[in-house]
Amino acid sequence: MNNVCLCVGKYAQNPFYVKFLDISLYSMEELCYYFLERVHMLDDAVVSADLVRWIRIECGLGELADELEVYVRKHMSVAAFVTTILEKTGMYDANTVKRVEHILKEQSSLTMAQRYKKRAEYLYQQGRFRQALSIYSELAEHIPVADTAERALIYYNMASIYAMDFAYEEAAGFYYQSYLIQPDAETRVAYILAKKMALSDYAFGSFQREKPEWEQDFLRADALFLAAQEKWEHSKEKALAIELSELKSSVQRESYHKRMGELLEQLKKDYRRQTKD
Repeated sequence: MNNVCLCVGKYAQNPFYVKFLDISLYSMEELCYYFLERVHMLDDAVVSADLVRWIRIECGLGELADELEVYVRKHMSVAAFVTTILEKTGMYDANTVKRVEHILKEQSSLTMAQRYKKRAEYLYQQGRFRQALSIYSELAEHIPVADTAERALIYYNMASIYAMDFAYEEAAGFYYQSYLIQPDAETRVAYILAKKMALSDYAFGSFQREKPEWEQDFLRADALFLAAQEKWEHSKEKALAIELSELKSSVQRESYHKRMGELLEQLKKDYRRQTKD
């Protein structure tokens, strides 16, 4: 049998909860896998008495916990703390442990703003948009005014999150803030698309007439809008909407309610995942 990992310690009755990722860890193997897979997200908060207590009580690793308690008391680096755990469990080879140590040491030189930015980007990529938006909002208050590229990017990402949540008016506002800080064609087109979705046809027409110098950008926005509509026409979401509509108008009321129930449950799960602290 390939890729067999020997277990270290006991299987925890009470998991260690990682609030940031909304996951529960039940063994040292899961903890080490978490360290390896999320190494770019680890910070000084990892070096905690709570984690050491869990390793001692739930996993039954008293000697390791004794050593780690010293690390916590002396405020040792996250690199030293994590690599000690990886070495003691023996799940990964020496080269892998050294690679993790190198990454963590490099990250220690990042500013708090840079670390938060990495965390927000990770949440954004994982589809946890509301948590990402919360971090971006905090970052916007702390990024120096002179750092125009960073501020523009943060506002752009905030706008994109609002757009995915169908809050097009808010999205347009943040796209425009990003554009004012660092004007570029991509942001301008995104701003136009958000305005198109937020305004009535008449109001959007007035907006377009106020910006004759953006003629090419409006044409590009129209092309992107039509492409999105075409994609919708051939999407599984459109097919589902048609299916539900047909079930509702037919005599198959039981099938309709079942499918709606399944859809609502999935939407609830997605919402809870996005809004959980």
